[in-house]
Amino acid sequence: MFDRIKESVQKFSSRGVADKEAVEELVKDIQRDLMRADVDVELVSELSSDIREEALKEEVPQGLSRKEHVLKIVYDRLEKLLGEEAEIDEGPQKILLCGLYGAGKTTTAGKLADFYRKKEQKVGVIAADTDRPAAFEQLQQVAEDANAEFYGRKEAEDPAKVVEEGMEELDTDVTIVDSAGRNSLNDELREELEEITDVFQPDKKYLVIPADIGQSAREQTEMFDSAVGLTGVIVTKMDSSAKGGGALVACANSEASVKFIGTGETLPDLEVYDPVDFVSDMMGQPDLESLLEKIQELDTDPEAILEGDFTLHDFKEQMESVTGSGLMEEMMQQLPFSKDKLPSNMADMTEGKIQNYSIIMDSMTDEEMKDPSMIKASRRERIAAGSGTQPGDVKELIDHYRQAKNMVDKFDKGSMQRGNMKQMMSKMGL
Repeated sequence: MFDRIKESVQKFSSRGVADKEAVEELVKDIQRDLMRADVDVELVSELSSDIREEALKEEVPQGLSRKEHVLKIVYDRLEKLLGEEAEIDEGPQKILLCGLYGAGKTTTAGKLADFYRKKEQKVGVIAADTDRPAAFEQLQQVAEDANAEFYGRKEAEDPAKVVEEGMEELDTDVTIVDSAGRNSLNDELREELEEITDVFQPDKKYLVIPADIGQSAREQTEMFDSAVGLTGVIVTKMDSSAKGGGALVACANSEASVKFIGTGETLPDLEVYDPVDFVSDMMGQPDLESLLEKIQELDTDPEAILEGDFTLHDFKEQMESVTGSGLMEEMMQQLPFSKDKLPSNMADMTEGKIQNYSIIMDSMTDEEMKDPSMIKASRRERIAAGSGTQPGDVKELIDHYRQAKNMVDKFDKGSMQRGNMKQMMSKMGL
């Protein structure tokens, strides 16, 4: 879905004029791309109408070209279509995984165990799938790979009893229960999940669904939500399905939002869901070669950016190093938007904006600067109050940081050398 839309956007961007014919062609291309990704027809129609209505207005906002105006609208509508950024509780909790056969629950249990272990939580998994052959052995191996505690009884027949025993045996901060699946959400599975829920009293109840079910994800999500009261969805196999976009959009338009996505077969291949990253990839990145040439002219060492984790401390230092150098303006000019009229999460990075961001970061704790993922709604309100800004300003700063981190994460030291520029650009999808 995303590669096709990127191609459609680039095709439009390369046109000389953004007239009615060009807009109509862009809308039709995006319609085709979304339909191929199995996005609901009504949602595609609604998005298309929004783009046409806004893009073909006679009055374009001051400072924008017609083309920039159209691209901004496409960006905003796609981000809205994909739903909200997931907020993940990284502290102690009990998690129940449910879903049908073949969804990838057991593999996901291991990925979650690995995710929370890296957050310095002591993690354990309980094998409550007493229906599927070899489920016990598979989860036991997954737990070992993730360095998580494990509890299960190979010949058990009562999953609720296994969960009860596991809660007594395990000494963990985060406990994950891998429940059984069925070909459909029948009465037997409903009753089993209800019994497990009564015993386990989970803080989080995640439905695990494969990306290849496309827009059917909405119906499945609503059924499980009515049965157990979901707190979120985990979409697996995003790396291998052309219908992944349809599944994400379907969940975004249901009562339970996407929390994680599985992007591969190994333990680290689990990401917190962030629609901003998807839309950013669709809309393209700036010309990094010329930007790196600019960076090399500054006092800052570009390789230093790649040392360790890229924190808000690093982000602040890099922002301050480019103000007045012309680098920020250069970068913004290379995006398909004018530098001061980017979408909301990529608003202009003028010197005044950077100074405002510095004030906001001065109101953060050292812990928050090192790990911005902990900055949720309540912390945003506190930081805003301390800096004399609005919570939306704090969120905008974090979005900018994540954009920068996303770019830095795709670098390696070898890519900073001129001889490897082509390889680095390829990694960035350019």
